[in-house]
Amino acid sequence: MGSYLCPSDMSDVWHKDEGNGENMDILEQRVERLEEDTRQIKLDLAVLTARSENFATKTDVAELRAELIKEIAASEARTNIRFEKIDEKFERIDEKFERIDEKFERIDEKFERMFEKFNDINSRITWTLMIPALVAVLLWFVKTAILKI
Repeated sequence: MGSYLCPSDMSDVWHKDEGNGENMDILEQRVERLEEDTRQIKLDLAVLTARSENFATKTDVAELRAELIKEIAASEARTNIRFEKIDEKFERIDEKFERIDEKFERIDEKFERMFEKFNDINSRITWTLMIPALVAVLLWFVKTAILKI
């Protein structure tokens, strides 16, 4: 809502200076104009007063600021607690992986021992079965092909 107070609007009424009985008419016009302006000022003041009831005071802003600081601090505390719990979970997971690594190392050692045993068995088979068999085949070949017995 705008105000009707504008000096350019009133310049023609305020500055007329005519003689005789018109000074009274000009004065009446000026008073009427002042009454209108006063009414408009009262309306504008009522509107501004109504609006000002919803304005935040310094105390309201300070209280809101304090509440926000408390909420942020509480949120940070909750976040820190969550991160601590996550860190604990990661530590437990790391411990489990270490135990798994130890088990794999033991399994690797067992496989190495088994591989050594298979190598021993393989070399025994080679020396106890294959060499005598080859010697027997070689002797048979010599007997049959060379000696023709």
